[in-house]
Formats: sequence, structure tokens, C-alpha cells
Amino acid sequence: MLAWLGSLGWLVLREYRPSEDGDFASAQQISLPPTTTFYALRAGTEQVGFRSVTTDTLPNGIRVTSRVDVDVPLPLVPRRLLTTTEALYDQRFTLVAFTSTMSGEAGQQTQVGSVGADGRLSVVISGRGQTRADTVVMALPAGTLLPDAVSIGLAAAGNLKTGVATTVPVLDPVELTIGQWDVRVTAESTFVLADSAAIDSLTGGWLPAGLDTIPTVRVDWTEYGLPVRAWIDRNGAVIARETPLGLSEHRGPYEIVNSGYARRRPRNVQAPPLEIPTPEAGAAGPTRLTLGPVDLGGATPMLDTRWQAVERGVLVSHPGGTGAPARVLLPDSVAATYRGVPSSIRVRLDAARIAGADSAVPARAVRKLAVWVGNTIVAGPPSFGDPETVLLRRRGDSSDRAALFVAMARSLGIAARPVAGLLTSGERLRYRAWAEVWLDGWMPVDPTLGQVPADGGHFRLLIDATARPSTLIPMLGAVRPALTTTTTAP
Repeated sequence: MLAWLGSLGWLVLREYRPSEDGDFASAQQISLPPTTTFYALRAGTEQVGFRSVTTDTLPNGIRVTSRVDVDVPLPLVPRRLLTTTEALYDQRFTLVAFTSTMSGEAGQQTQVGSVGADGRLSVVISGRGQTRADTVVMALPAGTLLPDAVSIGLAAAGNLKTGVATTVPVLDPVELTIGQWDVRVTAESTFVLADSAAIDSLTGGWLPAGLDTIPTVRVDWTEYGLPVRAWIDRNGAVIARETPLGLSEHRGPYEIVNSGYARRRPRNVQAPPLEIPTPEAGAAGPTRLTLGPVDLGGATPMLDTRWQAVERGVLVSHPGGTGAPARVLLPDSVAATYRGVPSSIRVRLDAARIAGADSAVPARAVRKLAVWVGNTIVAGPPSFGDPETVLLRRRGDSSDRAALFVAMARSLGIAARPVAGLLTSGERLRYRAWAEVWLDGWMPVDPTLGQVPADGGHFRLLIDATARPSTLIPMLGAVRPALTTTTTAP
């Protein structure tokens, strides 16, 4: 009986229906009862974290508060990350303000954002050893939500119906990046979950008690290039969420979810740096990498490129690419995103100056920009700001260098995007960010090392992403990478 109770919750009954499009905007005011939902965060079968989401209706709008405590052993560098985000929406569920605090291996950082009448977001960033607060101002697309509010917004707009597709602009409150989630409701499901817990008199542990049958829908979208699927109830509460290389989350009673999480490292531990400040020479030949007990099949379509491929369960790099470029045009819808001209006049002028007479020759301009960024922007703590801030300060981490390079390339009309993944340096592995540019196909470029194209030690795992814990842990927290064979030039 106990074994049966412990395995409850994953009975899924699916029924597919014809497709129709949904409109995200909520036409009427909404009101939410005070509710707190608890989740176990798992890497495979191991619980590595705890998350809660609290919603409430206030006199001036809707408040959504998310708290995450996660302890994940990223390669060679243990990580415990604590994040609290409190967001305020008006009664039509439009973002008004938020406060996000993240603490972990690099101390504490707080970001306070508010949306003005003109729709522009102003964010004050403090902490992480900064002597003064920084302010970042950015435009927000209409209907922008924070990640924890997307499911609530879908429910409020009546879009949790099988076959409905909705595009939602989503703001990462830590990285201050905006992504587009193309969310599609694909099936109806039913979950049987424990709604309470009781003490086992023999072991002293918590066991599921009362049971609840919850009708849900399954929704699918792509996040950082990887497929994500979640099951959401009619009120907009997530029941479960999965992604092939990252953490899964499953709703449960507080007592069970909290007691199942063993916090192995103290809060605010000062761990070694996530990145290698001065990397060794990379791999000149193919490199083979295993990712551990993850759903490699679900991630293969994104992982397979000219520069790397999944071969018999192993990710293999292909320095120089395999075969000739396909010489296909970038679709207009994609080009509009990756050729967007940066707003900073300083970035545009400096890019034109660096490229010089080669501004109209993409391959040459890319090489000049990558070498310049690698030689000019020195290693430093993350900027968490726009590319102009990195340009003015002349320092930053690999994510900052990638962001600056991408902005400069786009200012010259070259499609570019930041990516993140694993870099082999000697026999070591570290998460790193670099870029890709479209030259008859996506080509990896490492502006930190000035490499065009990037060498065989680079393994791209995420698209439009940074190489920082707030992104890596949820999306790659289940990855346990190991080099199997490394071939280097003589």
C-alpha cells in the first residue's frame, strides 16, 4: 500500500483535439484566492531542491511570490542557489513591478524593477560587492510576464484549452533577458496526487495521506532551445514540469517536499568561480562527452549541428564542421529576431569602427569583432546589464562578452545569438557562454578566446542563454558531464 501511495501522481490520460489559436490578453479583471503550492525539484530521481509559489489578490492587483532553494553539483563546482522573486501585476495581469533577490556562491544580489507608463522597465541592481547600484532601462513587449506567472496568465486568458497556441513574452528577472515562449496546449490529463501528509509511526517520516484527483492540460514550449512540457490545472497552478537535461518539478504536500530535500551546503557559500578566468588551449580535434543519466533523445534535435552530434549516446564535437554549409537563407521570422539592431549608439559606432572596411563582409567583420572583444574585455564579475555597460567597463564574464559581441554583430546586419554549454580546457570542464553567427548556417564563435570558428572543445547545450547558475541549474541541473576521449593537436 505504501509503495502504491509513493508512486501516485503520474497517471496521465491524454485526448487530442483540433488546433485553434489563443489570445493571451485578459479582457477582464481577475482575482485569485491566497494559495501556496510546493514543489520537489529533482535531477533524475534525486531531490535537489524545493520551490514554492504563492499567489494573492491585493487591493492594487495580483501578487505572485516564488521561492527556490536548490543544491546542484554543477561540474567540479558545487552550487547552492536561493532565489526569491515577488512580482506585482495589475488586475488585468499586466506586470507593474518586481523584486528579485538571489544569493549563492557569489554573495547576494537584489534587482528592483518597475514598469513606467510608457511601458519601459527600469531595474536597479545592487549587491555582489558593487560599491554603487546600477540602473538598467529596457523596453518590454506588451503582455510580458515573469516565468512563474505564465501558467496563471494562460488560465486567466482562457487559453488552457486543447489545441490553443499562445505566444508569451517572458522576462528573466535575474538575467534581464526577454524570451518568447510559444506555448501550445496539446492534451488533457488527470493526475492523482497526495493533498496532505501524515507521520509514519514506525519510521518518523512523512507519508502521503489524503488523495486528490486533478484535471489538467499538458502544455509544451521551447525554452533556451530545449523542449519543456508541463501539466497545469484549471486555476493555472503547475502540477509537474519536465525538460530533458534540466530539473523536473512535482507538486506535493509541504511536509513531504521539504523533508525530502537535504541541504548539503550552507547558504552563501563562497565556491570557486564557475568560469576559468584564463582558459588553457582548447581542443583542436574531436572531443567526446557524456552527459550522464539524462533524456538525451529529447534533446538530440537541438544538440545535432554541423559542429557537434549525438552518436550512440555520446556528444561528439566536429571542429570545422561536417560537410559544406547548406547555403540556405535564414527565415525572415528568425532573421527579425537575430538581426535586431541594438539601441546603443555607442555599440553601433564601435562595431562599425572595429570592422572598418570589412563591415559589409560578414565573415571578416565577425573575425575582427571576436578578436577585439577577446583582447579588450578582461575577465571580471558579471555585469547583469546591457552590452553598453560591458563596453564602457571593459570587463565581464563570458556571458557579458557574448552579449557584447552579439550586439555588435547585429548592428552590422549579421544574425547572431548568445549560446551556452560546456567547454573542455585541458582535462577540465566548465560551463561557458559564447555566440553563434549565421554565415550560410549557424557557426560557433568564442569572443572570449577570439576563436572564429570556436574549436572542438565547445559543446552547445542552450540557445539564447547565459552561462550563469540562474539559467544553468534549472535547464542543465540533471547533466553530469564527463570526457570520454580527447584528441589534441600534436
